Amino acid sequence: MSKPIMLVHPITILCLCVLSLNCFAQEDQVLLQFVCFPKRTNGKPVELLIGQGKTASVELPTNCLSPVYKVNRLTKWILGKSSTGDEGEFVFDTYGAAPSLTAPKQLVLVIRKGANDADGFKLIPMSNEASKFGGGKYFFMNAAKVPIAVKIGGTKFALKPRDHKLVKPTPSKVKGKRRYLYTYLHFRRGTEAVPFYESTWRFSEKARCMVFLYHDPHSNQLRTHTIRDYIR
Repeated sequence: MSKPIMLVHPITILCLCVLSLNCFAQEDQVLLQFVCFPKRTNGKPVELLIGQGKTASVELPTNCLSPVYKVNRLTKWILGKSSTGDEGEFVFDTYGAAPSLTAPKQLVLVIRKGANDADGFKLIPMSNEASKFGGGKYFFMNAAKVPIAVKIGGTKFALKPRDHKLVKPTPSKVKGKRRYLYTYLHFRRGTEAVPFYESTWRFSEKARCMVFLYHDPHSNQLRTHTIRDYIR
């Protein structure tokens, strides 16, 4: 006895196709944010290349994360400035570029190479998912000229110049519901460990931090710049 043949209504097929296309479109977009270093007060928006001859203006804040930009997924994130050539053609001056990630939420760290945007950027894309860079985690970036040793809570590590690391330290002190991280930074001068920062930070599972280590251009002293972002 032959098996019955199941018929599918054309409208059902159409609905399935539309749902598939919608899912594909949603998966093919990325929620993108930016943060920039060194800190400055007069930062201006730059352009993100989002397609052939298409750009979007994006902010590069230095004391917080930028607004969220929803863009189509690309193989590279490219920042720069567009203009029109002598014959009316689209011209894009690239300031910095880096391969994009597969994560649907990405945070791009923009490191300025000079005083002006045209001097160039170094881009460091990282996953902005809570499971990757979520509450209780600390991102350290060594923008200084010397290797730096870091002790934060129960975590220790060293960073070479231009190196970076993401950690989730264990609190070094608990007082009631409050938890704290003893933080100690030093660099090596010959055989001597020279401390330049020591403090106790409040630890929270609802906040993530970005810590930039750098030489002050005026005094040449080692400094820290911290951005604290609360997870909603």
